[in-house]
Amino acid sequence: MEAGTLYIYPENWTAFKALIAAEYSGAQVCMLSTPPHYYFGQTDHTPEFLRKFSAAKVPAFEDDNGFCVFESNAIDYYVSKEDLQGSTPEAAAQVVQWVSFADSDIVPPVST
Repeated sequence: MEAGTLYIYPENWTAFKALIAAEYSGAQVCMLSTPPHYYFGQTDHTPEFLRKFSAAKVPAFEDDNGFCVFESNAIDYYVSKEDLQGSTPEAAAQVVQWVSFADSDIVPPVST
């Protein structure tokens, strides 16, 4: 199981997806979202953060081995075990299909 640190600002719902995927997969994720460990708009623009995440975007995830990835869907996939990723190419395509559908057809109307 993956273990690492999730950088996110408080109440950002996109982090919930990664935390849910981690919970179902048994991944150990530490969330840094508040001072003194994380200041939104400041920590994510420091040279150290930008070396790891050049786009300066959160959510961002760093695993315990130093692998870094940003964007919630990529983080969700990375912390997920095979059951959530799809165990065949067809099942994996359906996972991506439904995640994409949710992002394009469900999230916008429920966010307004």
